[in-house]
Parts: sequence; C-alpha cells; structure tokens
Amino acid sequence: MNAARLDPLDPGFTSPRAEHRPLTLQDLTPQERDAVARYRTWKRFHHGPRQQPTPLLASITRYPTSVLVAGCQRSGTTIMTRVIAKARGFQRFAFTHDDELDAALILAGHVRVPDDRRYCFQTTYLNERYPDYALMRPDQKLIWVLRNPYSVVYSMLYNWKRFALEELYDSCVPTAHSGMRGFWPFGPSLAQKAALAYAHKTAQLEEIRRIVGPERLRVIEYDRLVQDPQTWLRAIFSFIGEPYDPAYARSLRADSVDKARRMSRRVRALVEQFAVPTYARCLRLVSGTAPSGG
Repeated sequence: MNAARLDPLDPGFTSPRAEHRPLTLQDLTPQERDAVARYRTWKRFHHGPRQQPTPLLASITRYPTSVLVAGCQRSGTTIMTRVIAKARGFQRFAFTHDDELDAALILAGHVRVPDDRRYCFQTTYLNERYPDYALMRPDQKLIWVLRNPYSVVYSMLYNWKRFALEELYDSCVPTAHSGMRGFWPFGPSLAQKAALAYAHKTAQLEEIRRIVGPERLRVIEYDRLVQDPQTWLRAIFSFIGEPYDPAYARSLRADSVDKARRMSRRVRALVEQFAVPTYARCLRLVSGTAPSGG
C-alpha cells in the first residue's frame, strides 16, 4: 500500500516529526482482510454495514483519546483529518484506497487496530447515523468543519460521484421534500439535491452539539482555516492536546475558497434558498476569531 495516497492534495508534505509506520493489510488478521475486501468501496459499505442495526461507531470506545472529524461532505474534512493524523502522537492506517473508509471499517468493528495508540477518524460518512456520537468516550474530541455552501454545492456537482450525492441526499433529506412545489416534474434536480443535502447534513451540527456537549466539540470554518492556518491549527492542536508544529500548515491552501462566481444564477439561487440560512445559523457555533480551549 502506497502511503503517498494519504496526501493527494499535497504529495510533498511530510511531517517534520518522526511518525509511526502506517498500519496496512499486512497488520490485519485473515478475517479482517476478508472484511476489507468485502467492503472495499463505499457502495459495498452502504449495502453492508450501513444497512445493519449495529451502530456504525460500535467500536469507538476501544480507542481512548481519539479525535473524530466530521462535517458536510466536500467541506475539507479529509484534509483536516490528514493534518491531524500525520502528527507525531497519532497512528495512521492505510487498508483501502480511502482512509475514511478505513476508519468506517475500524469503528464498525470489522477491523481492529491496536488500542494503545491514538487515532484520528474521519466520520463524515455517518449521515443519518449521527446519533452514534452518543457512544463517544468522555476523553474523545470531535471537530466539525463548516464550509460555505457555494463551495460545497459546486464541488458536489462537479467533483463528486453521482452515487455519493444520491446517498447523502437519500440519507439526510426527509422524503417530504420530494413533493415540494417548484421541483422539476420528475423530482428534484441534482442542484436541488445538493443544496438540500448540504442544508440537512449541516443542520445536524446543532443536535450533535447537544449529544456530544460543547466541551468536546470544536466547530471550525474552513474558509477561515485556510486563510489563517497557523492561528487556527495551533488552536485546534491545543484543543486536542497535541503539540503543534508550524509545518503542518503547508497542507492547507486557500485557492478554492469562493466558488459562487462559477455557478449559474439558477444554482446560486438554489443555494441561497435552501443552504445559506442553515450555514448562517451554524456559523454562530464557530468559536470567534480562533477557537479557544473551553
């Protein structure tokens, strides 16, 4: 397994600190390797573990002091997870082509990794299963990445697979929306689905805050993070109790913050109608200029 897959956004980035070797398939039991092969794509995971009544975070208590990262899909949760996972105090893993899928297999209990190390798990995939956050240990932290809906919807429409958008929409948007006036004759368009999916997935933050508690949750706005990475990353690492190195900021770039100008007026109007109100409401949960430790 090529560890370079962990940083496609910045292949040249390496931590200035010594790192653990990433856990790979060779570190798993034959039964665990079979599980990885069986659920090696999100589509297979969707038709397997997601359809079972067992919590998707069934094994979260095995891994003390772990950090979870979440947010609406296409919001920067992947790069946020990778920055933390490369820190000296964390153990990385690389079982499939997708480290979030690896995390899903670990947390659902299909793969077991050593419990004497610290991990950062991307949990964006939970969607309708977000009540599983109630299973978190008191010593675990959750970081939610909030990104402006113009950039997110643009990325959903032009940089994402159709299956992923449909899964997010189906799992997060109430079925009542399928009959709303103003939708296309045969149901919502992809742009409408993307705007609604953003709104409903992002709105989960308010309930998650009640489930987890504000002391274990830090809400980060992606646009502010990439514009001032040193300030925000230093505060994030303070929140999770991990030493910070300024070199970590090299993984973050601010070259794709504003996508609104690339949208048609029709799509922009949909974003403003369905997604912007939720974004504005959740912005109040971001901790000021930079997050503090309380």
